[in-house]
Amino acid sequence: MVLVFSGGIQAQKNIVLNGGFDNNTDFWRGDAATLSPYNKKSGANSGMIVQYVGAEWKGIDQIINLPKNTAAIEFSVWIKAEAIEVQAEAYNTGLMNVELLTAGEQNIRYESVANVTGTTEWVLYKKVVRLPEEAKKIRILLALGKTNGTLFFDDVKAIAMTLEQYNKAMEAAAVKQ
Repeated sequence: MVLVFSGGIQAQKNIVLNGGFDNNTDFWRGDAATLSPYNKKSGANSGMIVQYVGAEWKGIDQIINLPKNTAAIEFSVWIKAEAIEVQAEAYNTGLMNVELLTAGEQNIRYESVANVTGTTEWVLYKKVVRLPEEAKKIRILLALGKTNGTLFFDDVKAIAMTLEQYNKAMEAAAVKQ
């Protein structure tokens, strides 16, 4: 079950390392991203991926071990887009995706947190994902998915939730509706 809501999870630790890109691209795999000290949401820098021609897959990722008793995760990211082209396939966008993985890093499924095209100011994207029992790791992907343009990203977060925290958050979200 996947739910998107605007309520936050209080006093929980972000399990993403260097999600604000204040320490270069440390802890992120791949060389597609550079830093922007000028176009940032907060802190010293944002990460950015630029592609002018070719519409190739261009991205970075981070694999994270899940803390014990994690039943769900609230993912969030601030994204700004500049001239990201619309492609024939709807999923070819500027994006943040999450791959749920087994302990042996076998794919369970993908979840889309953000997909952007065109030009936008900074927008906060959030999504709560209920995890299957076999999920022991996650892989966060930030990319231009076979499209051209500039994707800025900052304050990438993954907040682990116990089943009790997840149920309380879902109850609070249901009350707001």
